[in-house]
Amino acid sequence: MEQNKTGKYLKYAVGEIVLVVIGILIAISINNWNEDRKEEVILKGNLSTILEILENDKAQLLTLIESREESTKQSTTIINSYKNNEPIDTKKFFKTFLGIVIEQKFDSDQSSFQRIKTSKMFETAKMDRIRDYMVIYTKALEDIKFLELRQNNFSETLESELWRNGFYDKTWSYFRIAFDSIQFENPKDSIDLLSIIANYGEVKGIFLRNEIGMSSAVKKYKLLIEKGNLLSQEISVYLNN
Repeated sequence: MEQNKTGKYLKYAVGEIVLVVIGILIAISINNWNEDRKEEVILKGNLSTILEILENDKAQLLTLIESREESTKQSTTIINSYKNNEPIDTKKFFKTFLGIVIEQKFDSDQSSFQRIKTSKMFETAKMDRIRDYMVIYTKALEDIKFLELRQNNFSETLESELWRNGFYDKTWSYFRIAFDSIQFENPKDSIDLLSIIANYGEVKGIFLRNEIGMSSAVKKYKLLIEKGNLLSQEISVYLNN
């Protein structure tokens, strides 16, 4: 102070403070960059997993479409034969019936979908299209689950009635053959399927509901494949950029 150097030292002190602040800001920026980079790696890993899930979903859906279309076709044949009082193929009748009442459903692993939603990068602008298609895919998936649940519950309810009213006592040996033709012998008694259908309204209900419900299910399966393809394309574009 005696040498009138206060201003000089004050400037020096301020300069030191500025340098420290700049250093801190740089360190924070580097840390944020590292965190973003780690987040990006995790995000891309989850997106890659989703691509695999979508491929698995597609394969499962194609299998379901094939079985549902065949089930619908056979249900229509059985219904028409009954209405026209025509002979019904015994093997196809019981095989189709089993295919309906044994619960089938589409099962998609949504864990990676949930994990990716927790990423802070999920809400960024460059994820807009992926985010939108994920919402669309999830909504289409929920529609399928709802339809399958109603279909399976309906068949299960009617099947329970059939258990109680003696339907299976008359048909059990035929169901065993339809389920496993190697282990079980062909039944020696004959069966009148037209009479069976006429006497058990639940059987008619199961085939009629399957004919309509599975036609709707196939349409929803195909729609989900379409939405999955769009989502896969967007994810692939993101991963390749």
